[in-house]
Amino acid sequence: MRAIRELPLAAPLLLAGFALFFGGGAADGALPWLGGGALVTIVAMLAARGVPAGWPALVPLGGLAAWLALSISWSALPDRSWDYANRALLYLLFAAVGLWLATRTRQLALGLMALLAAVIVWSLLGKVLPFLYYYGPPDVGRLRGPVGLWNQLALLTDFALALALWRRRIEGALLAYAAIVTLLLTYSRGGLVTGVLVVIAWFVLDSERVESARTMLAAAVPAAAVIGIAFALPGVTGDGQSSHVRWRDGLIFGALLIVGAIATTLLRHMPLPRVPRRVLIAVGVALVAVLLAVVIDKGGGSGAIGNGHGRLTSTSSNFRFTWWDQAVHGWEHAKLAGTGAGSFHVTNLRYRTTYLDYTIEPHNLPLQFLTEAGVVGLLLFGLTCAALLRPAWRRPRGHELALALILPAYLVHGLVDVDWDFAAVSAPAFLVAGALAAGAPRHRVSPFALLAAAGVALLAWGVLLLPWLGARWANDALGASPARAVRLADRALSVDPFLVEPYWAKASAADQRSRPQQQVFDYYLQAVHRQPANSLTWLSAGEYAFGIGCYQTAFTYLEKYTELDQKALPSAGGNHYNRARDLVNAGKGTC
Repeated sequence: MRAIRELPLAAPLLLAGFALFFGGGAADGALPWLGGGALVTIVAMLAARGVPAGWPALVPLGGLAAWLALSISWSALPDRSWDYANRALLYLLFAAVGLWLATRTRQLALGLMALLAAVIVWSLLGKVLPFLYYYGPPDVGRLRGPVGLWNQLALLTDFALALALWRRRIEGALLAYAAIVTLLLTYSRGGLVTGVLVVIAWFVLDSERVESARTMLAAAVPAAAVIGIAFALPGVTGDGQSSHVRWRDGLIFGALLIVGAIATTLLRHMPLPRVPRRVLIAVGVALVAVLLAVVIDKGGGSGAIGNGHGRLTSTSSNFRFTWWDQAVHGWEHAKLAGTGAGSFHVTNLRYRTTYLDYTIEPHNLPLQFLTEAGVVGLLLFGLTCAALLRPAWRRPRGHELALALILPAYLVHGLVDVDWDFAAVSAPAFLVAGALAAGAPRHRVSPFALLAAAGVALLAWGVLLLPWLGARWANDALGASPARAVRLADRALSVDPFLVEPYWAKASAADQRSRPQQQVFDYYLQAVHRQPANSLTWLSAGEYAFGIGCYQTAFTYLEKYTELDQKALPSAGGNHYNRARDLVNAGKGTC
């Protein structure tokens, strides 16, 4: 009975911890396992606690997941659309798990504090003890920890700041201290701006501002000193440093972290005068005004910037303005339904003006849903945000205020980044949103209804698992012996018919077996027919035709490739296109 009582809290925290540490970055390898755990939890909670209140708040998110799944039928990249629909399904499941936490939100806040502290400490330890994980050149300087990318780690520190300001004790100050150090070492400007907005929102909405200010000052002053010294340690903040330099500077940095933590503990007891709310609002407005003035003075721009700590003072969008413009162009050709979930990469290749602005997403969630899922997708996304934000602000006090700031922080940061691709930040955010939208269980579930729920859960897990299996078998087929490659490719297509890699694997196997050239080329044609908007399918077919001396055919396919990717590097297919054109003009290779 005690285990059943603790299940609504323990299971969500275990799932959130798995997402934070093993979410797999932007890859989809963890989706079936996270989704499977959430499905098992939901069925178990239905059996033990019944149907919770608050589930209508999840209906728009369910509609969004269904629309993204439907977009597979017209998507430019249908295999990626399936992956993207699965992400929406996963976040829906996490929000559903949160529904059973209506009476445990305080424990949820404490549990998330512990998990986020573990992520932050592990990330910092990677700088102190380089053997814990390999940062690798050229971006060794930016902290990314177990999450996989610095910007998403920065967003997690923003979540931690909200919780630390609520927990005004020593542990809250220490968490805020570690979060600030980690945030600054990610060099994430979007994360920094989001963090500032979270802190401002807390001081505007919270009634215990003096205690919160004491916590913030006790954390910020030592953090600033530690970061100031860290920027002078190349083994901590520099790129391409030797192992010796990393170890030497890492141990110094570790000592600094300990000294800073001691200073935070001492400063936490420093008395502060009470500051009126209007003064805090004025200070916040002044900070925003100064930030805007700096941006206006330095100008914007959309060019590339380096990964050093100098990026913190740069006002360039790092191609984001360009990508947002590309997203609008892509939407203009498919206004209602979009180009298909997760297919922005096709739009990027078609409209980019330089080979440098290569991306798979526009780094803006509303524009991403607009261009990939059309007006319908954007509307469903807006309804999802409204449905989940509204119940969170019914009681914004204490720990519930801290939790209520997490989803807004996620959405604000999503205006400049690809947070939807990362389960490590999205899953906890939707879990919290579900918990704040929840109510007490209304009624028990009959055995028949529970059996039906288990069947639906098994089907949903299959939807999550099949593309993972297909991608795994397809990747294995590309490097296997001819006979095994064909078997693996057929397996991959049997579970995910939208893939093109299995056709390439079968073409390679047929070529190794000295099959007729037309038979080999037919496999490349099947890949083209499967994804005609994918430039790589045309490139693969064209390069094979070029290799066997059919320059006219090669020219036809490579020309289409250059139309779909006009700014591709010459070494990535452009040279073969130019050579094929010259040979065709010379009357050679007309097969």
